[in-house]
Amino acid sequence: MTDNLGPKSNMRDLMAAAAYVLLHWGWLEEEVRARIQAVEPDRDMSDGSSLWVHWREVEPKVCLRVRSGIQALVDIRNCLAHGLCGAKADPRSDDEPHVICRTASGERAIKMSELESVADALHLARNDVRDTPY
Repeated sequence: MTDNLGPKSNMRDLMAAAAYVLLHWGWLEEEVRARIQAVEPDRDMSDGSSLWVHWREVEPKVCLRVRSGIQALVDIRNCLAHGLCGAKADPRSDDEPHVICRTASGERAIKMSELESVADALHLARNDVRDTPY
């Protein structure tokens, strides 16, 4: 009798995991944007400043709490958004599928399981932003 754990992850699965991180980041930013506009409806956010700078000015305590909880996730998101340069996902290999990002200090490999954990954590952060009273 052989153990059948199902099909191994492939490149499509890996790319989906990377896309989920970026999509969850976008949803988190939309939640932050909505919150800023709810607290300060007339705020002009077209001045080129980061959304996070605006939020820190409008709700410093909430922003600091959420941002400090996701700082490691920010680094991974930034690697994906600004440095994604490769991927390895061979279903015949025992190596975990991973993406490769170029950073200022060289290359960084981010495993698929880490991408999935980051997407889940960003989802929780979004819920936290949405559910925190004004």
